[in-house]
Amino acid sequence: MSKKHSHLWSLPPEKVSLPLPPEKVSYPRRSLILRLALLAFFLSLLALYCRPSRPLYSPPNADLDIDTLLLNLPSTANLRNDLKYYTSTAHVAGTEADRQQAEWTRDKFREYGIDRAEVQEYWPYLNYPVSRRLAVVQAPEEGLLFEAGLREDVVEGDETSKMQDAVPTFHGYSANGNVTARLVYANYGAPADFAYLDSLGVNVTGAIILVRYGDYGDIDRGVKVRAAELRGAAGVVIYSDPAEDGCAQKPKYPAGTCRPESSVQRGSVAYDFYPGDPLTPGWAAEKDAPRIDPTEAKVLPRIPSLPISYRDALPLLRALVGTGTNLTDDGWRGALDTEYWTGPSEALVNLVNEVEYKITPVWNVIGRIEGWEEPDKIVIIGNHRDAWVFGAADPNSGSVALLEVVRSFGILLKFGWRPRRTILFASWDAEEYSLIGSTEFVENHLPTLQRSLVAYINVDVAVVGPHFLASASFSLTHLIRNVTALVVDPLQPNRTIRENWLATMNNQLGMNLSKPEVYPLGGAGSDYTAFLDHLGAASVDIGFFGSYGVYHSNYDSFNWADKQSDPGFFYHAAITKIMSLLTARLSDSPLLPLNATHYAHMLPFYVAMLNKTITRAQSERGLCVAYGVDLNPLLEAIEEMLKRARGLERDREEVRKELEKRKRKGGKEEKKWRKRRDSVNQRVMILERGFIDQDG
Repeated sequence: MSKKHSHLWSLPPEKVSLPLPPEKVSYPRRSLILRLALLAFFLSLLALYCRPSRPLYSPPNADLDIDTLLLNLPSTANLRNDLKYYTSTAHVAGTEADRQQAEWTRDKFREYGIDRAEVQEYWPYLNYPVSRRLAVVQAPEEGLLFEAGLREDVVEGDETSKMQDAVPTFHGYSANGNVTARLVYANYGAPADFAYLDSLGVNVTGAIILVRYGDYGDIDRGVKVRAAELRGAAGVVIYSDPAEDGCAQKPKYPAGTCRPESSVQRGSVAYDFYPGDPLTPGWAAEKDAPRIDPTEAKVLPRIPSLPISYRDALPLLRALVGTGTNLTDDGWRGALDTEYWTGPSEALVNLVNEVEYKITPVWNVIGRIEGWEEPDKIVIIGNHRDAWVFGAADPNSGSVALLEVVRSFGILLKFGWRPRRTILFASWDAEEYSLIGSTEFVENHLPTLQRSLVAYINVDVAVVGPHFLASASFSLTHLIRNVTALVVDPLQPNRTIRENWLATMNNQLGMNLSKPEVYPLGGAGSDYTAFLDHLGAASVDIGFFGSYGVYHSNYDSFNWADKQSDPGFFYHAAITKIMSLLTARLSDSPLLPLNATHYAHMLPFYVAMLNKTITRAQSERGLCVAYGVDLNPLLEAIEEMLKRARGLERDREEVRKELEKRKRKGGKEEKKWRKRRDSVNQRVMILERGFIDQDG
């Protein structure tokens, strides 16, 4: 294994070269035929989508069938070829490969007709691995002594898996440390798990804590480390138990989609008190920005941690057998061939984590299409580009879809179309560390975005299977359902994405829903966080999901995507269509497709849940009684909101009818109706802002 891949971030720029997609061989006769065919194609599109009586290059009157174009433009060949490029090398945030991919992405934006495309640089505080060790160094039996491999195997057919040290297994924002201590097993490392250990009399002070990941999207790894740190632990080791992704008895990659035994889930262990650069909380991490001292950063752990494979975890679990309590509860047992005991072990474990911290540049790529009617109103569609290793699914399935969205809108521009509102296409950097690229962008442009941002569309892991899922602000739920009803499921051409989404949901939940459920969007799971939680902008996060055992590992590779996740790249094309339609609706509809009444209808449901929680707390622990919790003022406020939301929807309906009448009769929009339309749009746009604390 060459050193080129073992410390990619430490090499000078001239030592790192990313392969570009292969050049196409040119054949003169074929080239002529192809050009004639393309000319015929575009002439036919002009005939189909343009009325001669209306000037093509007048944006208000350009009469293209936008939906038909956006549903037919995505190319599976482009998606596949672009993913091959992005996954050709590891591209951790702040590395030379990451910079090259940022510039390549900017150049693709420009190639596709987005003239205003640029790289924007920020300077966050990041860490990179230097050395690590995990070993059982002292044990009552010699057979329990063990040195962890901390390395992922090469798998047949996956060329990039040969780069075993492309990114050594480590945690983003992990603390430096060299500790030797007894081992304690703490299940998922949740606060409730540590409370259970307390009830068993297990002392975790000074111990190294072994915990397992939950299923994808479960307890954040930073929560695990912080819970251990608060209880005086010396270090944390996190492994992926095959019980958690249903892969205990299923084929492992490359035979299937499940995690191989040497697979390691990397990731950030930053605490989630605030997103973005740890040293510039609340302001942009520009090169010369003021910074707090790292010791003051509340999001940085103080104890070392390492991610390991379940192959390396098995000897550690066996070293615990016979110490502490034998855990027979299925909620604490995994699927490995051993008993699960709490410890503390008699064996001593040495954990070494050496990382280098530095302030280093990262690179967002921003492309802009100016709106013709309301250029000061902005719709943003974004995906992060950085990955823990090769990132075929996370995040580059979304990156290639974003590129195809850009290409599709570039073609619309060539037909003379422009959106009513400005569109920003964003390729974020350093999401994996702590949502850095998007957060710094928001902090840098806060006043403008507070005034102007209509909505944010996020795609992170775009495709790992055939099952569509969406999480969004309540005001966007109807739009997502409407758009997915227009996209045909690629493997079931007689059904739409919406129909299969609903069928899958009913099968999994054992229910008979009449429409698919859009989950509430929240937390700090991806780049929507700063837009939703800090700006108060309506936001959505979408993707196609399935078995994703290779998450954050060496095996999240082009070969995995090409052979297991989405052969043919049909669902990559489907998500591109959905992204494009959402962007078109939000940027070009005369009336913003945001629904005010959805919030007012859902809030009473959440108040009822809150009331149940309070009642349970009062009965079980005597809590809340002394504080005199009264939910009636909240219910009254919701009722008032519902009245106003209904009034807003009545105003919207009147404006909609006037727009329909004007469309039938022709002629310009009267000033009073334009004023009413602007008022409706502004009111529904700022609805989400009302849920944000004034201090952000």
